[in-house]
Amino acid sequence: MRRWYLGLSTSGHDPAFALVDEGGQIVFAEASERFLQDKRAWGIAPDHVPHLEAALVAVGFDFAADQLLVSSSWAGVKADIPVQVSDALLPGSDSQWLRCLQRSAQENAGAALMRLGLSETLPDVKRFDHHLCHATAACYSAPFADATCLVIDGEGDVGAASLFDMKDRTLKRRWRSWGPGSMGTFYAWLTRLCGFDWRAGEEWKVMGLAAFGTPIPSVVEALAGMIVVDRGRIQFAADEKVEAARQAARPHARRPDQPILQAADLAASGQAAYTILVDRILASVLNSTPGNLVLTGGCALNSSYNGTIAATFPGTQVFVPSAPADDGNALGAALLGWLADHPGASLPQGDGSPFLGSMASRRSLEKTATFAAAGRITRLAGNGAAVVADRLAQGRIIGVMRGRAEYGPRALGHRSILADPRPADMKDRINARVKGRESYRPFAPVVPEGRVAEWFVREQVSPYMSFTLPWRDETRKQVPAVVHEDGTGRLQTVADATNPWMGELLREFEKRSGLPIVLNTSFNIMGKPIVHSVEDAMAVLMTTGLDAVLIEDLLVEKAGT
Repeated sequence: MRRWYLGLSTSGHDPAFALVDEGGQIVFAEASERFLQDKRAWGIAPDHVPHLEAALVAVGFDFAADQLLVSSSWAGVKADIPVQVSDALLPGSDSQWLRCLQRSAQENAGAALMRLGLSETLPDVKRFDHHLCHATAACYSAPFADATCLVIDGEGDVGAASLFDMKDRTLKRRWRSWGPGSMGTFYAWLTRLCGFDWRAGEEWKVMGLAAFGTPIPSVVEALAGMIVVDRGRIQFAADEKVEAARQAARPHARRPDQPILQAADLAASGQAAYTILVDRILASVLNSTPGNLVLTGGCALNSSYNGTIAATFPGTQVFVPSAPADDGNALGAALLGWLADHPGASLPQGDGSPFLGSMASRRSLEKTATFAAAGRITRLAGNGAAVVADRLAQGRIIGVMRGRAEYGPRALGHRSILADPRPADMKDRINARVKGRESYRPFAPVVPEGRVAEWFVREQVSPYMSFTLPWRDETRKQVPAVVHEDGTGRLQTVADATNPWMGELLREFEKRSGLPIVLNTSFNIMGKPIVHSVEDAMAVLMTTGLDAVLIEDLLVEKAGT
């Protein structure tokens, strides 16, 4: 009999699960939205039965003999805390709804084990502090033995920020924020003012839109005044300060039916205020002493801010995991379950690979190979990178579905749409013909890890697209499709050790184009999660302007391309 550890993200949104083996290593981790193809999967059980069953089979779980221990990513039920729900920023009904979803996820965690024949009753579940789950998940992947770990999100069991010290890969909390005050709530409110929906995860749209705007000093000052930072801890300012910020922002807001660029200055002002506030937190946390910083929580997805940290705090080595938001907490819960079962053990260290999810179904792939209506089908025996590089250099737009899926919200080459970054119209082509999204939305450049300094002003390792950096003036004109309006790019770096196929593709593309850079965006259409199945990938090919898909070693090209 072997023991396995199942971690569940039980926030009520962004459900996910992770599996840890007896040795304390993550063997599987994936968000439920991928399997269900339901963006953010609000209210769905993280241990969705068919999804969990498929993963257990994939890792070799013995349903007749093995034991599965369950952990969740919250210590308590938020709805049980007797607080008055405020609607000063977000509607009170949204907060009540979230509390209801979190209660359901927490109270029913592990119920899938009964359906799978692994328990006769609702199993005992170890419940762990939400911010501790964030810190544990992030530090598992971090390449440090010692570090400071800062968690900033919408809310935890208590407060919306926590600081941990990791010493010899053992975590200890230094402090937590207690008052009402949340950078996550601030950005969700900003997202709503800009005419987008934070519930759909559209904070991304605000970050992209900010590059088109100019910060308004009076609005920046008012927005930064909403939140007080006291020794790193955050709380909302007095009611009159919050109201002053609302009044300053309101004239620049837009309704969803109004032109998007109308909110560009507000987006830029909000991003500038966010930078001021998080800089204040970090100034207190780092105490003028550079070192290793692990940044996690939902706010760590703000790549525009992350890219400024090393310049503002010289000497600081910053690490952001591939899944810093609540879906990533499944990993933290699973590891904490393992640690609780192994007293005295320190936090295991992962290899940094984000490729922890599902594989393409071989059965579906073989069926696709005989699907004549799909177009021209070619099996590529070992030369897939060279063939794809050829097609990219010819202007083709190609979806790639290879190996295990990425854990986290960003496609990193295993579930990606790739293109040549040189044509000036490539961004518009992909947004209009493939993704079906707003024309201003940017794409990521993929660059070999050791060559960042050739292209960007600051050198930064960024394997998970966690950092947005300024391009060098003399290089950005060569790759207009991956340059933001403000001259920056959300960078993905590739190392052969963790992403060998993408490394080979970059070398092959450079032979044909002279540039070691390709355009990367997630393999999906707007409003849908990244593709999960072979059928999902083929549906995107057949219903959009995508030219081809590579699924493992099978290249499917539309007729006439």
